[in-house]
Amino acid sequence: MAPTRILIVEDETIVAMDLEQTLRGFGFEVVGVEGSADAAIERAAALVPDLIVMDVRLKGGGDGIDAARAIQTRNAIPILFLTAHADAATVERAKLVAPYGYVVKPFDHRDLRRSIELALSKAAGEREIMARSADDLWSSEERYRLLVDAVQDYGINTIDSNGVITTWNSGAERMFGYEAAEVVGTSIQRLFLPGATDATDLEPLQSVLDRVRSGERVERDEWRVRKDGSKFLARVVRSPIFGRSGAFDGSVAVIRDVTRERALEADQLQTQKLEGLGKLAGGIAHDFNNMLMVIFSRCDILERKGGLTADQLRHISDIRAAASKNRALTQQLLAAARRQVLEPQVVDLKKDVASAMELLRLTLGEHIMVRQSLDDVWSIYADPARLHQVILNLAVNAKEAMPDGGILTVETRNVVVDEAYARQKFRIRAGDYVALVVSDNGVGIPEEIRDRIFDPFFTSRKGGGSGLGLSVVRGVVEQTGGAIWMYSEVGQGTTFKIFFPRHQGEVAEGVHVEPEKEPPRGEGTILIVEDEQLLRSVIRESLEESGYQVLDARTPGEALAIVERGETPRLLLTDIVLPEMNGFELAAVIHRRYPELPTVFMSGYTDQAINGEPLRSRIFLEKPISTRDLLTAVHAALHAGEGSQER
Repeated sequence: MAPTRILIVEDETIVAMDLEQTLRGFGFEVVGVEGSADAAIERAAALVPDLIVMDVRLKGGGDGIDAARAIQTRNAIPILFLTAHADAATVERAKLVAPYGYVVKPFDHRDLRRSIELALSKAAGEREIMARSADDLWSSEERYRLLVDAVQDYGINTIDSNGVITTWNSGAERMFGYEAAEVVGTSIQRLFLPGATDATDLEPLQSVLDRVRSGERVERDEWRVRKDGSKFLARVVRSPIFGRSGAFDGSVAVIRDVTRERALEADQLQTQKLEGLGKLAGGIAHDFNNMLMVIFSRCDILERKGGLTADQLRHISDIRAAASKNRALTQQLLAAARRQVLEPQVVDLKKDVASAMELLRLTLGEHIMVRQSLDDVWSIYADPARLHQVILNLAVNAKEAMPDGGILTVETRNVVVDEAYARQKFRIRAGDYVALVVSDNGVGIPEEIRDRIFDPFFTSRKGGGSGLGLSVVRGVVEQTGGAIWMYSEVGQGTTFKIFFPRHQGEVAEGVHVEPEKEPPRGEGTILIVEDEQLLRSVIRESLEESGYQVLDARTPGEALAIVERGETPRLLLTDIVLPEMNGFELAAVIHRRYPELPTVFMSGYTDQAINGEPLRSRIFLEKPISTRDLLTAVHAALHAGEGSQER
């Protein structure tokens, strides 16, 4: 078997050379390497390779997407995009040429090979289906009918030279909802959305049919409409049918519903974006919250010393207020990236929504009428504070959409999702859910920005905004295990629908540590493990000022050395994100020597170390921590005699 022929289009010489060497190492034949869109178009037409591996961003007059569009007008060559950019605008443009996959730079060689093999397999499958359909049409109308009717996952139909449907297979019946008798003899136009002829409105249907008439095979994504009025995105491959005399007799279309596939591709790119944001937010949270804790602690120390003037107290208050705003921003970043620390518990959503809406009445104002339809619902397992944040953000978003007043409707109800519905909404599985629905009759969201409303830092609000409100909502919902969808029509309003999984069973509730007005003075030795020196010093001072003796360590190794030399702390106070090993692992090692040693964990960043460990039945402090909360938690842990409480 001849090796697969691949054309490389990459404007970075070093990357192109490495890619060429890698592909040759895989056993593929590299038929050419080009660095511009124009050169790629010419070479593809001349060589007609089996696959094109092309960078999205190219130097010169056009980019990879422009080149792909031009290439596909001449030949149906599968294209695999390389990209270091996963922004929403690039994704939307890339959809127009329906690439056979994406490989994100820098790429792993195994991922590259797997993507190439998947693209080739997909292309081969589609070519095989088209070839088989065309051969059977030529051989026998009866054989063709039997064949296409056996294909259930593809809609196959033919039209004559005037655009009238002549055949309609059972796959098309399933896909569109029309029986053959309802559509055969009618115009193909009935299958398109009113006022639109394709997915992009870039080329009218008649123009496409003219291309097919000229002998061209056309493949593209198109929006289609079912009998019930619902729309779906279809991948349509049209091929001309010529009679034995060579005259054009019509065309055959093979249609595949790719709505879910394209949504999954977009969701995968969104997930990659959130991963990048998560790493950024996590780094910010870990270091920034440490510094905020130093600021808060120093403010506490200054206030406790007394003897300050009114101006000095006001300055301290301003410092604390500024730090609090920065803490809130950090929490929003973590929420948007699905990396915030959650303290979930069994929640009655109906009660929480009713309570939150009562508090929001003044915020919304008298010009907003609130309607509540709150059914009794199943329990869910979520963080009540974060739920309140979700309701607040959605309510404020609705208020902004109704500047002249309007109706805000909030609903709760139980929902049973079956397999059919789950296939449409790919973010959930079949099962029991509790739905929260928030609707307004405001200005609505324009179609061109609907796919971006959950993107971090995107805002359509006049005068600007943080652009984190809806991204925080999505982050909280998805981190809780739920899913969110948005429906909107300009001039009609917007609805946000959230599904939370039903909670089954019981969750052991820990003992909540109530903050005391003045934590009592303590005694005994505390072992602190914190890699940030400035924060470690502040914590040490606070504990010593309250009567404790302190041993401190920068790393888990230093902490274990302290224990090995015979020191006997009464309590371990450790950060979770540490070098060498995380705080949970360190505690496990120390507990082998001191099984009953109470432990208090602290962190400002929920990375994999935290996500992999339940925070229930532990004392956990989320940075930045006030001196009062720190001393209260230490006192509670010491008096409980074990590390099994929950904060």
